[in-house]
Amino acid sequence: MMDYHLANIVQAFGWVLANPLNIGMLILASFIGLMAGATPGITSVAITAILLPFTIWLPPETAIIALVAAYASAVYGGSVSAVLFRIPGSTENIMTALDGYELTKKGRSGYALMLSRFYSFIGGLVGGLIVLFFTPILADVAVMFGPSEMFALIVMAVSFLATFEGGFKAVIAALLGFFLATIGSDPTTGMYRFTFGITALGGGFDLVAVLLGIFAIPEILRLLEGELKVEVLREKYRFVELMFPEKSFFIRSAPLVFLVAIPIGWLIGFLPGIGASTAAVVAYMMAKRFSKEPHRWGTGIPEGVAVPEAANNAAAMGTLVPTLALGIPGGAATAIILGALMIHGVIPGAWIFRYRAHLGYTVLVGTLLSNLIFYLLAPAVIYMFLRIGEFLRRNIPFLAVSVMFFSVFGAYVVRNSIIDIVAVLVIGVMSYILGRYKFPTAPIAIGFVLGPLAEKYFRRSLDIAFGNPAVFLTSPISQFIYIATIIMIVVPALYTRRKAMINKKEAK
Repeated sequence: MMDYHLANIVQAFGWVLANPLNIGMLILASFIGLMAGATPGITSVAITAILLPFTIWLPPETAIIALVAAYASAVYGGSVSAVLFRIPGSTENIMTALDGYELTKKGRSGYALMLSRFYSFIGGLVGGLIVLFFTPILADVAVMFGPSEMFALIVMAVSFLATFEGGFKAVIAALLGFFLATIGSDPTTGMYRFTFGITALGGGFDLVAVLLGIFAIPEILRLLEGELKVEVLREKYRFVELMFPEKSFFIRSAPLVFLVAIPIGWLIGFLPGIGASTAAVVAYMMAKRFSKEPHRWGTGIPEGVAVPEAANNAAAMGTLVPTLALGIPGGAATAIILGALMIHGVIPGAWIFRYRAHLGYTVLVGTLLSNLIFYLLAPAVIYMFLRIGEFLRRNIPFLAVSVMFFSVFGAYVVRNSIIDIVAVLVIGVMSYILGRYKFPTAPIAIGFVLGPLAEKYFRRSLDIAFGNPAVFLTSPISQFIYIATIIMIVVPALYTRRKAMINKKEAK
């Protein structure tokens, strides 16, 4: 079996590289994905959907390669606006905005963009290699995670907020995000809830509008108040400095990137329905826990850019496993890719690697190569946006107006709805006020992203068990996740308490 698998992988490289159409579409789709991802409001999911109609006339393998390349490139591209303007280009870049923008305020935006590019490539490369060599095998593992196991993973992610992101206030902020996610139509009954008689709220709040309100509008208000001091010195970088991080940082960050970010990102990515945004959140919080300087996270620490970018790109690769091997989309973008397969008459499943090996393995190899192509194309995009960002930072009023324009435009363009513009402004002011009272606002976004997933898997679990709540504890996998969560919360708390007692005794 393994010999058959390896032989097809070798052949697939020839199938991809020998076809000029495949190479051309990889380059074109990667560039489009980079530019779209770096533009606020055009998410990785949006650009994948936009390109879908243009791939109908392409051969099946070329069409899927192009869509995957656009998706992977847009996931990285979203970090550009996250770093420069604190506007995550996609939900996958929520955590990148925290430390990336702090580096920009210190006059190190070029360095932050280099980090996001390099570690996006590393995460995508390692994740792509795992997908390439182990997709047929790991399909059996993905099937073991049902709704109750998925719910346990989300409980773990939310529980970490209390210990990693500011304690009780972080939990309150996350619950606020959960509440915002419940506004609109009930996904099961279709009835309106928490709309307060406003029909326009029936569709709920759009994710892009919420993210822009949480991250962009408060920055505008602080800029206009003069609270934010942004360096305006011209950043001068040699080309090689936009290519690789310094050797000392690579070695220092390697344990967090290769032992925490990429494994967590990839494992969460290959679980159906979770997605790369959740992977970035969990990896960031776990890496912060294992860091020697957890108090510096969120203040412009380079690891705060490297970890979430490595995790979200590894997860983006991981989402292809259930999509190709099981026919179950790993996330919203891969649901579009799944639809593209069906449009071309291909029914995904484990058999695709045996009876249509040319297609299956060509897609896997194309996925791996897409990471290399966006890595090579990105410096041009980085340089262009660096100069735009430098000009805006020299003209603070123009910067504020530009960010406001992109925020309103990005919110409106998704659904062409006025309610999304109102949502951006209201949520933005609310986030600004919460920030004044030292509430962390990132957990609001995390709660908004995880809330619908938690509700979906909670209801599915109860439906399967005919309302028996024991279903959440009967699975060995769920039990393991809950025990690991308790250990990760209790052990550090006991260690901190013991350390405080020792310091108190020494002080006496």
